Amino acid sequence: MVVLIMLIGAGLVYWAVGQLYARYWNKGLSVEIRFSSDHAVKGDEIELIETVANRKYLPLPYIYVKFQTDKSLFFLGKDGSNAVSDKAYRNDVFSLMNYQQAVRRIPLRCTKRGIYRIRNVQMVSTGAFMGDVLAAESAQDAVITVYPKTADTDRLAVPFFQMMGTVERNKYLYEDHFMFRGIREYQSYDSMNQVNWTATAKSGQLMVNQYNESTCQQVCILLNVEPEGMIPKEKLSEESISIASGLAQMFIEQGIQVSLLSNARNGETGEEAVVYGASGLAHLNNVNTVLAGLDLSFSVREFKDIIKEMQNGVYGEDYRAVPGSTNMTYIMISQNRRENLKEGYRQLTGGISGNVSGGAGNGAGMWIVPYFIDEREEVFPAGMTDSMDFTAWEVDRNDG
Repeated sequence: MVVLIMLIGAGLVYWAVGQLYARYWNKGLSVEIRFSSDHAVKGDEIELIETVANRKYLPLPYIYVKFQTDKSLFFLGKDGSNAVSDKAYRNDVFSLMNYQQAVRRIPLRCTKRGIYRIRNVQMVSTGAFMGDVLAAESAQDAVITVYPKTADTDRLAVPFFQMMGTVERNKYLYEDHFMFRGIREYQSYDSMNQVNWTATAKSGQLMVNQYNESTCQQVCILLNVEPEGMIPKEKLSEESISIASGLAQMFIEQGIQVSLLSNARNGETGEEAVVYGASGLAHLNNVNTVLAGLDLSFSVREFKDIIKEMQNGVYGEDYRAVPGSTNMTYIMISQNRRENLKEGYRQLTGGISGNVSGGAGNGAGMWIVPYFIDEREEVFPAGMTDSMDFTAWEVDRNDG
């Protein structure tokens, strides 16, 4: 009889502990997933940080934290990534005593540009006596923007300086009255509104303010991801995006305003990429964020339609072809070279690419054509004659 009572008592204790554990195991349990940086560049190594906290008296012998990410975020170390299809799955185990917190830092490599999110994690426990499966979810807001790796724009040095030389001589310069440089003596060509009367009174002769010159020169990058033939070549489109990133960085570092128009679409909104002209580091980050968010799996419209909209003022007067204006330089990045696209580009640049002035266009232009090295004879056949002065950009299809 005593043995029976003991067995019943043990059974009740077993049942009660199991029920208490099942009811309270996830009370005071929190999981936070975040990246060590808000943004990175393709190829960078960063960390994903898991923080699991147990804020109660009940210990948790085993807690499994499960989540999925895009396989382009490749986890390093002995565990690596368990990739299935386009997703990578993590299943990390923690053991927490009462009121204990554990932090785990998982190194990973960003292998592809994009905007990656972790929206939720699943927490799984085996129960008090390893016989049950208890699960709960925790909403997350971990996001990282992986910028495209910038292309080596030094490859464009010769054609770039040939194109920009005249532009640099002809671009509009004006005195920026927010950029004070100093004071000098009055000259006959100075206007009276430049006179600094305080300095004049102190020196006994007319003195005028000096200001640094600023430029209203702008560069508009036209990013076309239409393939040349029927079959899309994603590697060439990705290279085009890298070229756009590299050009934006090069121009912004020189203080030139950069804008971007593309028929590629954002993977979350489905909208075409449009970045209006500005300069500075914040603007460069904005350009790269837009480029990072492009999804090449979306269908795109013909770029000639975007050029027509530019000419009709859809994107504002700055992008309309105005006769005699030289404040806008257009750089087309396009593997596609259809005749109707060439004609639209001629109207923007006032003639052939590389032309700086004249015609009905806005001035200078450059057309960069990415192509695979082994297809050079197909893209630029010997004896080719074309009114467009294309700038060739070789891409090795075997280069990872």
